[in-house]
Amino acid sequence: MATQELPTTRPSNHSSSSISDEKVPVTDNSSLEVAKDEKGVDVVAELLSGHAEDAEMDPEVARKVRNKLDWHMLPLLFALYTLQFIDKGSLASSSILGIIPDNHLNANQFNNLSTAFYIGYIIFVWPHAYLMQRLPIGKYIACNIFFWAIFALRFLLGASEGCITSGIMTIMTMFYTRVESTQRISWTFQCNGVALILSGFVAFGVAHINAKAHPRQWQWFMIITSIASLVVSILYFWYMPDNPANARFLTKDEKVLVVQRLRINQNGVETKVWKKYQFIEAIKDPKTWLFFFFAAIANLQGGVGVLYQIIISGYGFNTLETTLLSVPKGVGMIIGVTLGTIFIRRFPNSHTIIGIIGFIPSSIACFLLLFLPWSAKPGLLVGIYLLSTNGVGFIMILSLCAVSFAGHTKVIALSSNL
Repeated sequence: MATQELPTTRPSNHSSSSISDEKVPVTDNSSLEVAKDEKGVDVVAELLSGHAEDAEMDPEVARKVRNKLDWHMLPLLFALYTLQFIDKGSLASSSILGIIPDNHLNANQFNNLSTAFYIGYIIFVWPHAYLMQRLPIGKYIACNIFFWAIFALRFLLGASEGCITSGIMTIMTMFYTRVESTQRISWTFQCNGVALILSGFVAFGVAHINAKAHPRQWQWFMIITSIASLVVSILYFWYMPDNPANARFLTKDEKVLVVQRLRINQNGVETKVWKKYQFIEAIKDPKTWLFFFFAAIANLQGGVGVLYQIIISGYGFNTLETTLLSVPKGVGMIIGVTLGTIFIRRFPNSHTIIGIIGFIPSSIACFLLLFLPWSAKPGLLVGIYLLSTNGVGFIMILSLCAVSFAGHTKVIALSSNL
């Protein structure tokens, strides 16, 4: 069988993220064979029918298709991740807007509210993995955005948000090559920093409301967040495709090109059958548990995310000052993730090394917070801000998971483990 060649973004030492002129050999029709087993086939099987012998793809055409994907999908993904982080951190913002005295909470009760979120998150993350495989993933995520907008209980809020990170990683791998997925996961994670900045300014505005009025300041913050989440859930439901085959903003030829670009991934796009053998492979794979423990340890500092506004307030700042002093934390996260993105473009096969280096600033921050005297407010604030840079290491692991495994069920199972 004659060999075809496909232009691709093979990882290189060049910083450019544009479509490379390199060509990767595709040996025969099997390269376009859908991932299938005895129970199901890839959802794009019919889409690819009759295109196995297509000529090599023009790099300029591939670039235009990728740009079209970016323009239609990234704004929704960015909005989703921004609102998720604002919603997840709503307890931190509410802590200085009166939720503690209004509800007569002590320290343990307040901490239990934070814990309840993650209990719900952990319990439901595996059911989410199964359901995202069986149901249209875009619609499923949209429904969960709607649920977290209306849920008041922290446990149910965590349960509904448990599908977001793994869902975004899965969507990325269905539309983008491995290198492109790494870059876009990093861009999406930068939205956590944007969320901290926006929530700081929203809290600042809400803090000007009379603290004794109804609704209370913290309730106004929750209302604003919920309305924004409802709007995004509707947009996500109508405009986020479940896979390339039902992307309404693409023509039929463009859908074929999207899938053909993914041949370098050596993986299918999506199947609607939960493949038990792939799930078992994921559980038995030592890398799964290495990623799990890496992510678990990396997120130990995450507890500060609920308490950091209380900590800043404890340095002697009033409510208005505290809301504004939380904004640089988001800036620190954006800077950290941006540097990580630049390095991974320059050194595309260095996820682990970059991830380890990314934890150095946050480790320094821990020492600052532990050993600086209480009177050294500038140094203590720098410690709080440096903690936010730990996201660099985490996204390196997320992106490494997204590009290191084949099999739709296995990828979802692994990403859910994080």
